[in-house]
Amino acid sequence: MIVTGTAVLRFRQEWVMGLSLQCVVRSVFHLKCPFCGMTRDFVAILHGQHPEQNPFSWLAVVVIYFVYPAVFVWAWLNRKLDVFYRPVVYRVLIAGLILMFVVNNLHS
Repeated sequence: MIVTGTAVLRFRQEWVMGLSLQCVVRSVFHLKCPFCGMTRDFVAILHGQHPEQNPFSWLAVVVIYFVYPAVFVWAWLNRKLDVFYRPVVYRVLIAGLILMFVVNNLHS
């Protein structure tokens, strides 16, 4: 799914960008969620441009395309797929999302 999504955003970004999807968090609370602007930033990165919307876009690219696949391959080879269900993983993800939320709204 990651490869397919990347290919669509690289070669047919109008299929996604033309949908004009609305962020529920932004619509209801008038705050940017941790992911606001990230699709637009991925398109910019894939076309060799600097992302403008989300200050964490570069980090998301590193995590999605390098860290997550590396951990998945490691877990698969070591037969430890339960690593993704450990409480520490959830805590790190929640802390990261909270940090992204705060920085995304301070960055405005």
